Amino acid sequence: MTTRTAGLRGRLPAKLPGERFAIGWVAEYAATPLPAPAYPVDVSGGITAWGMDGNDQYGDCTFAGRLHYQMAKAAAGREPMPTETAAELVAEYLAYDGGQDVGANIADLLLYWYKQNKILAFAPVDHTDPAAVDAAVQAFHGCYVGVNLTDDANDLFTKGLPWTVVLGEQPDPSEGHCVVRVAADGHSLDTYVTWGALQPATRDWSAACLAEAWVLITSEDAQAANLDIAALRADIDALHGTGGDGAVPVPVPEPDHLSFLADLAGDVEALLVKAREYLTAHGLL
Repeated sequence: MTTRTAGLRGRLPAKLPGERFAIGWVAEYAATPLPAPAYPVDVSGGITAWGMDGNDQYGDCTFAGRLHYQMAKAAAGREPMPTETAAELVAEYLAYDGGQDVGANIADLLLYWYKQNKILAFAPVDHTDPAAVDAAVQAFHGCYVGVNLTDDANDLFTKGLPWTVVLGEQPDPSEGHCVVRVAADGHSLDTYVTWGALQPATRDWSAACLAEAWVLITSEDAQAANLDIAALRADIDALHGTGGDGAVPVPVPEPDHLSFLADLAGDVEALLVKAREYLTAHGLL
């Protein structure tokens, strides 16, 4: 039996509603609705050696997730597997974090990769809608997912048992992790790639623990899904790198020094007039 070793976390909390990127769900950019998931959905491509990619020593799950997603896409297109090594991935992660192993916010990281031309586009998926997530898995050969793990996640992973909340387990917001959903049977189990292996989870676990979901889009994806990629990229470009709500910063006007000094002089003169009146009234002047 293959030894399964749980790794580290590294996904920082998802953005609060008022800070979220001003881009639509991926389905909103499709000229026609994404096909409903035809269960069982499975885009794992028969891959067995996913690779830990440094996530046993560093909180680079967001970077490992990108590589796992690229592997699933390559398998779907019968293309060569990505050649990025674990050492290269860790170096990229640490460079992004300024040399500190502090994890990453998925939305900010996707925008960074977009600006670095590492990805053509990205878009969110409604993580509260299982069918929408599975439709995205089917259309885009995976879904890049942020989860909050339960306290028993390591133990269940090591034993090869599904993640579950059947005993009332609760997602822990301090246990943020990034995984890639690659399969779903539509009624009992979903399957994720993490820590170099496939990990099953109950649908109830997914409902409780998913915090965000995204797709990374290639030109082949956009064509196959009939996406208006130009409109999506325009919306991403409109974020202006503000790291959140997409609002254009309001310019701060230059201070008017002359007006300020004139107002100040007027205030001083008025104060002197009042002082003279007070002193005169009391026979002191």
